[in-house]
Amino acid sequence: MAKKLVLIALLAVFFFSAFSVTVLAEENIEWVKKQDGAKLYWGKTITVDGYDIKAEDFNEDNQMIISISMDGEKLKTSPLSAGLEAVYDDRIKVYAREVDPNYETITIDNKEFKTKNWNPYAKLDILVRGEPKFNIKVETKKDIYDSKSAGDSRIDVSIKLKNEGDSRAKDTVLTIDTAGMEVLKGKTRYTIGEVLKDETLEPVNLTLKAPIPWVDTNLNITAKTTCVDVRGDKYEHVGSKVIKIEKKWGLIISKSIKKNNHMGKPMHVSVSVRNEGLCDINNIALNDSIAPEVHLREPVTLDKTLSLKSGELAEKVFEYTLIPDKPGEFTFPQAIATFTLPNGQSGEAGSNNSEKIKIYGPEISITKTIDRQQLNSGDKLTVTVTAKNTGNADASVTLTDTAPPEAKFISGETSFKQVLGSSGGSKKIVYIMQMHKEGEIHLPACKATFLDLEEYSGEVFSDTPVVYVGIPMPLEGSSTQPEGVTDSSQEKNTSSSSRTEEDDEETPGFGIILAVAGLLTGTGFLGKKRT
Repeated sequence: MAKKLVLIALLAVFFFSAFSVTVLAEENIEWVKKQDGAKLYWGKTITVDGYDIKAEDFNEDNQMIISISMDGEKLKTSPLSAGLEAVYDDRIKVYAREVDPNYETITIDNKEFKTKNWNPYAKLDILVRGEPKFNIKVETKKDIYDSKSAGDSRIDVSIKLKNEGDSRAKDTVLTIDTAGMEVLKGKTRYTIGEVLKDETLEPVNLTLKAPIPWVDTNLNITAKTTCVDVRGDKYEHVGSKVIKIEKKWGLIISKSIKKNNHMGKPMHVSVSVRNEGLCDINNIALNDSIAPEVHLREPVTLDKTLSLKSGELAEKVFEYTLIPDKPGEFTFPQAIATFTLPNGQSGEAGSNNSEKIKIYGPEISITKTIDRQQLNSGDKLTVTVTAKNTGNADASVTLTDTAPPEAKFISGETSFKQVLGSSGGSKKIVYIMQMHKEGEIHLPACKATFLDLEEYSGEVFSDTPVVYVGIPMPLEGSSTQPEGVTDSSQEKNTSSSSRTEEDDEETPGFGIILAVAGLLTGTGFLGKKRT
């Protein structure tokens, strides 16, 4: 009998404890209101967080029958009166503020009957159980670390945690994945315990040792929290930060060129190479090339093989002088190095000279045209000569044209001296001559000389149009130039356009002084501005 009483007492204590724990858990649940006084009509459904709450029916006792379903499966059915609630698995709660069955009472033969109206409804508050949710921020001082730099050998990491959910978190544990990097200071696992809703924790700090990779490497540092809520359900949240570790080797090629240059003046170029990496590099094949808008003043070999120890600098591996051939703005080609690293990996590096190189100077062209190509002896021929400056500097231009011996000059202009502005400044002359000899006549080329404020000078010529006097023109397909064709002239080599540095030191003659004075007078100023 005594054993039986003891057993009954133990069972009572067990059930009381279980009931107390359940009640305590229910009291600690932090509910989050999702719907506030929502109207739910008969046969209609409200969906909240994946749960479907449907008004199945209304009865004469001012009650509604609701069902709670998810994914088509009915989880619970319950009657609800105003002021009562239905709870499913402590996950969702439906509270009835008001239930209006919309019944109408009628009397027949002194008896009362209730008839159902079309729109019974209830006003409901719908709440779901709050869940913990961690916002995890993984921060480092930099996004990119250079393994070649002693200052980047350590990576300081700070991890910030905040519970931004709707419920406290219990048994919280933080685990850090360092992406294989060695931990110099701190830990990769922290037991935190309970974290209240909206609570921000002190940052967790650790220091990692940066790797020294052969290739640029991205590493993902990850922080993960695990926790449970008041009902023991488990939750996991993750935050991460990707950092870049730059490779251990590096070859810096510097190609030095003056940014602003002028036609007729030499451009000095030098190429140097520095091994900024942590390993020696042998058999570096270095190659350079020149732009098509310039030419070498003297022949130079622009390929060489060299070896560099870690930190070693090879100055002026290439050093040469260029002479500009064309004004404008150009990108000069890179110097390129190819090599094999100690680990057998192939490497390539190029000079960082992506900036535009400017060459200033005039670019003069002469075009000579005729109004017809077939004529008879005694006929008149109109000749038009146009000079144009397509360069980026003004120039004083002196142009002279002549009639051939087979013709007689009648009227017009055959020469001029004028300053032509940059970017399209032009001058046109027209004259008339009379042809007095039959045959295929080649008109002489028109000549123009020019000089700019930097004493860059040169001469250019037009093409030589052909006319046929008293004889028929050749058939189509002949190599003879057809009527009306115009060609830009090519600049001829002059002493000033191919001067060396020693030539630049010579005192110009009296003729150049007069030309410069004319250019200054034409432009209206003694200095020249470049845009």
